[in-house]
Amino acid sequence: MDKPMNRWKRIYRKLFRQKDRIGEYEALLKRALENGYRVMSLLEWVREDYPSGHVLLLRHDVDIDSRGAERMFEVERRLGVHASYYFRHLTMKSSLVKRMLREGFEVGLHYETLALKMRYLQLKDKKEISSEILLSCQQQLAGEIQEFRKSFGSMTSLCSHGAAWNRKLGVPNHILVDDTFKKEHDILFEAYDEALRERITTYISDASVTDASVWRYGKSPVEAIEQGDSVILLLTHPEHWNHHFLSNVRKLWLSFLDR
Repeated sequence: MDKPMNRWKRIYRKLFRQKDRIGEYEALLKRALENGYRVMSLLEWVREDYPSGHVLLLRHDVDIDSRGAERMFEVERRLGVHASYYFRHLTMKSSLVKRMLREGFEVGLHYETLALKMRYLQLKDKKEISSEILLSCQQQLAGEIQEFRKSFGSMTSLCSHGAAWNRKLGVPNHILVDDTFKKEHDILFEAYDEALRERITTYISDASVTDASVWRYGKSPVEAIEQGDSVILLLTHPEHWNHHFLSNVRKLWLSFLDR
């Protein structure tokens, strides 16, 4: 738990130290293209049977910032590349999702079904997660998939959201999506499937300004590109790239609601 002073420092950095990094993101993609990388969505990569050799996979987890997602989408669209976007229900902007799908982008649910159930039941230990709870969550998730398809017509993959309650109990949402579930609901893959991860050479994730905007898991995407890594997965969260004061206030509020 953050001490009060640390909490206020984080809030200050979020509101006043966050820089707009959309230009940096565009430069990164241009660097990849100039170095001969194929920039692809996860869906394109899977459908082409996991090509290797200078591939940059773009995945965006839209946790709290749909405005930032739209700005990143516009960069990709201008450069003629596609990405995978996973939206939580609270960040899903209907008009944006429809535009992305029309442009050939991949869009899916950044689902948190189990986390919400654990929070609702105020579970204290993962041993309290019964088979009945898991079945109930799978049925709920199936309904969420159906509603998404009813609204937008297409969804091929899912990506688990790492909510506060997942971290508290040490249980990820993606335990709901086993092979049987995927087959029954026409899900081609879950973004955390081992079959995907074992084919990725370099996994890179961004971090927030409160963590000095560092790159997680060993190297930056520019380093990976310059070193010629075969298959790079770049996971980004739009809130770490988009600076807008009022938007940052809203993002802080949504972060608070997650707890």
